[in-house]
Amino acid sequence: MSIDIADTLLLIVTGFAVVLGALALLWLISAAIGRLFAGGTSAAAAPPPATAPAPPTADVPAPHLAAIAATVAAVTDGRGRVVSVRAPAHLATAWASEGRADQLASHRLRWNWEAAATRRSDRPPTAMSSAATASDHKGNP
Repeated sequence: MSIDIADTLLLIVTGFAVVLGALALLWLISAAIGRLFAGGTSAAAAPPPATAPAPPTADVPAPHLAAIAATVAAVTDGRGRVVSVRAPAHLATAWASEGRADQLASHRLRWNWEAAATRRSDRPPTAMSSAATASDHKGNP
């Protein structure tokens, strides 16, 4: 059975068109549901915020307050207002110590430092019997 290149391309293009059509349909459905829940109000009809932003506090820098106020105004179409902004407690030291503990716990522990310090090439050669070569470094067979 021979497959023609034109049939293969037609199958690919048809599949691509079906997927794009399904995605467009899902987009239209979600846009309709969004308009239904939004109540049909447009962003252009919303009045600008009537209250002035609060003066900057010592905890939060003024550019951060401006960004927060602009985000609230954009998300709520100008109907929201910023009542209070507080900076969270700085917990970097706790995160850093947890990271260090996790990093150190991930390493393999060496229990026999003396054996690691003296290598076999540093020791004087000794005659080992066949029984000694068959056992491990602790003398166990």
